[in-house]
Amino acid sequence: MLTSRPSMVAASLSALFGLGSLAGCDLQDEDIGAIEAERFYNGIATDSEGGGFRVVLSARDTLITGKNGLIVHVGFHDPADLEAPGKGIPEAEVELDAHMPYSAAYAHAGAPVYLGEGDYLFQDLTFAESGVWSLDLAIAVGESMDESAHFSFIVPALGE
Repeated sequence: MLTSRPSMVAASLSALFGLGSLAGCDLQDEDIGAIEAERFYNGIATDSEGGGFRVVLSARDTLITGKNGLIVHVGFHDPADLEAPGKGIPEAEVELDAHMPYSAAYAHAGAPVYLGEGDYLFQDLTFAESGVWSLDLAIAVGESMDESAHFSFIVPALGE
C-alpha cells in the first residue's frame, strides 16, 4: 500500500522528533529499560563519581515497597582488589535521596545510624511503589573529600 507524500513527511518528522509516540501515553517497559536497572540485591556496588569511595548497599531484610532498612557501606578502595568493599570509613557524612525517574514518587531518608566499620543504616527509607528507583548518595569525609554515588535498581512489590 502506498502512503501519500504528506503523510510520509509527517510520519518521518514524528519519528525524528519523537512526537506523538509518548504524548498522552504511559511509559512502557522498553522505555524504563534505558535506565539499565536490575532488581536490587544485597552487595550491589558502585564507585563514587570521583573514584574516591567504594559504596555497597545491603537491605536489613528484603528490600521491597514500603518501609525498609538500607545499609550503606562507604569504604576507601582496596588497591589489591578494586571490586572489594574497601576499608570502612567511620566518620563520613552520608545523605541519601531516592526517586522514581518516570514518576513523582520520591523518598528521603533521615540521618543514618552509624553501625561501625563504614556501615551506615538508613532505618526509614520508604519506597511508595514498585519499579525502577534512582538512589543518590552524597558522601563527605573531612574538609576536602565530597563525592556522590548513584544507583538505579528495581524495587519489587511485596510478594514478587
